[in-house]
Amino acid sequence: MYSYGTPSIAIKAVKPVSKIKIGWVCPINWESAQTRIRVLNVNKYLRSIGYFSDIVTYSDIIEKKIDIAIVGKAFDETNYKNIELLKQHGKIIFCDLCESILEFAWVKEILAICDRIIVCSFELEKETKKINPRTTVIEDAWE
Repeated sequence: MYSYGTPSIAIKAVKPVSKIKIGWVCPINWESAQTRIRVLNVNKYLRSIGYFSDIVTYSDIIEKKIDIAIVGKAFDETNYKNIELLKQHGKIIFCDLCESILEFAWVKEILAICDRIIVCSFELEKETKKINPRTTVIEDAWE
C-alpha cells in the first residue's frame, strides 16, 4: 500500500454572473426537513452559478443591501409587517412555498403582497395562482 502523505483539497472558482444579491429569510428553528433541504440546496445552486445568495435576517436585507428577499418559512403578522417594510425599501420579495399550507393564517396575505411565488409542484401552482398569478414552479415534488 502506497501513501503519498500529501493532503489534497479541491478549489472551485466561480465568477459572479450577476451583481444581484439574494437573501433567504429563514427562522432559526426550522421545523421541516423538506424546507431546510430545499433552502440549502437552492441556495447552494445559486452560489455555484455565480450569484450572491445567503441565509439572512430581515434586517440583513436592508443593512447588507440585498436586492431580493426570499421568504416563506414562517407565516404570521410579524413576518407580514417585515415584508411590508422591505417593500417600502424597494426590495423584491419572492415567497418559496414547498407545501400546501394555504388554509393557515397569514399565508394568503403574504402570498398576495409578494412579487413572485415559487412553488414545488404544478398542483400547488394551480391553487397559488388564485391568490397571486405571478407563480413559478421549481419542481421537487411528485404529484
